[in-house]
Amino acid sequence: MITIDSLRIREGRRVVLDGVTMHLPQNAVHGLAGEGRSALLRAVYGDLRPEAGSITEAGHPLQRREMSLLEADPHFWPGLTARDCIGLIRWFDRKVNPEALLRRFPVPLDQEAATLDAEARKHLGIILTLMRGKRILLLDEPFRELKPERIFVMQQLLLHLGTEGRTVLLASGRIAPLEGVCDDLYLLGEGGVRARYEHYELGRLERSGGPDKGGFAEN
Repeated sequence: MITIDSLRIREGRRVVLDGVTMHLPQNAVHGLAGEGRSALLRAVYGDLRPEAGSITEAGHPLQRREMSLLEADPHFWPGLTARDCIGLIRWFDRKVNPEALLRRFPVPLDQEAATLDAEARKHLGIILTLMRGKRILLLDEPFRELKPERIFVMQQLLLHLGTEGRTVLLASGRIAPLEGVCDDLYLLGEGGVRARYEHYELGRLERSGGPDKGGFAEN
């Protein structure tokens, strides 16, 4: 169980989250929507230091080495090709085979990764994140920039990850791709958790356009 307890996060002068508490079981896919969702993922990963509160697992601080973060807009070191980036992951674990992921998310391997278009950058980011084999995955807007057929592929991968001992935290501005994938959804807003929805409520939530008829585009 990952426990987020009374978390307070500031970005610059603005407090984006204050008093956020969540209890996230393992072996599940947890959705995050609303304002502050990306900041929460960065805090869990350790890139953003909370002003107050704690993030623990079984009473102990989360270890970054157990996690992998997919950024909403992945960036790569200049001069490295997509093949180079994949090679760096394989250098640490020669048993990792990226071929199945490359078939699902095609990437021009010999192009400089930093110059790829937004879709190919997202494909490469997904590949590198999943190749690392971490048991806690933090995915920021994993469906953004994907074509409809790739969204379906990503949904199928998430269903598989949630049943193989992984814990996934998935931030999204759209509810539709989360239906049938997430075990639950936390709606953030006004600094805290506005609501929590079970998986069977997501379809109705999407059809209604969100609790305030305005969707979940805030980040």
